Amino acid sequence: MGKKKNVDMSAEMPAETKSSKKKMTIWEDLYTDLSPRIASALREARVKPDQLTIMQDGEITAIEGIGEVGLEEIRAAYAPEVTLEVKEESSPVGSEESSEQASTIRPANKRHDFRGGKAIKAAKSKVDRTKSYEVNKAVQLVKATNITKFDAALTLHLNLKDKMSRVEVTFPHMAGAAKRIAIASEEILAELEKGIINFDILLTTPAMMPRLAKYARVLGPKGLMPSPKSGTITPDPETKKKEFAGGKTVVKGEAKFPLMHVTIGKVSQKDEELVANIMAILEAVKPKNINKAVLASTMSPGVKLLLTQ
Repeated sequence: MGKKKNVDMSAEMPAETKSSKKKMTIWEDLYTDLSPRIASALREARVKPDQLTIMQDGEITAIEGIGEVGLEEIRAAYAPEVTLEVKEESSPVGSEESSEQASTIRPANKRHDFRGGKAIKAAKSKVDRTKSYEVNKAVQLVKATNITKFDAALTLHLNLKDKMSRVEVTFPHMAGAAKRIAIASEEILAELEKGIINFDILLTTPAMMPRLAKYARVLGPKGLMPSPKSGTITPDPETKKKEFAGGKTVVKGEAKFPLMHVTIGKVSQKDEELVANIMAILEAVKPKNINKAVLASTMSPGVKLLLTQ
């Protein structure tokens, strides 16, 4: 029998496969210089750092979860590239100089033309960025400048004077999607054992906490693990469930920065309902603790609010 030859499989591997492995993007390693919420939004949208430098402001704010406040943070870390226009008469056609200039011109980013199109430019022209608007006028303006066809969410972005871990607030009207509230029981534990999570808020008694500790690795990263700070560990979970069902919620600030982002409702809601929800969060946080408040929909320019002490 002849000797078996050792075949180098890597030699037969297509060049495209080799290069794709080398160019694989590790998203978790990107945007560690930005706040967690902004970094997560960019990763989910699969936007790379080099793309940020050539994207227009409208394209960036069009990414879900990023508003005017987020845009300022991104631009501080990733300044846009400035490209000079080449005049046709600067050098004769066919010359070496003109061909060299043409080869260095970077093509426009065509990935999301609509985000920097007429609609968003027209929307931005309606907002005076140097002006702060009263809450009711701000709500009307955000609705008028929203360019989505779906029922967009309205988010209040707060730039605080100091970091604030969390604040408890009761919204008088629906703020975003309805929350599914569950109380820890044998049935819930059985579902968790199977990896089933059918709730947005989990309430429990102190006596049940040792049994829930087993699922901390699953519930913790999702923000669902009950804790005394969030008010989800209570001797009377039934009463607490009624409070949360009635609009009570715990709003968390960002861990590393004095920022807070709160969904206060949908574009389809009545103006007075959205105004009442905004006033509720402002009253809970206190205007004296806020440097700037900006209201925006999923895809609209940010509108600064007039804060009264």
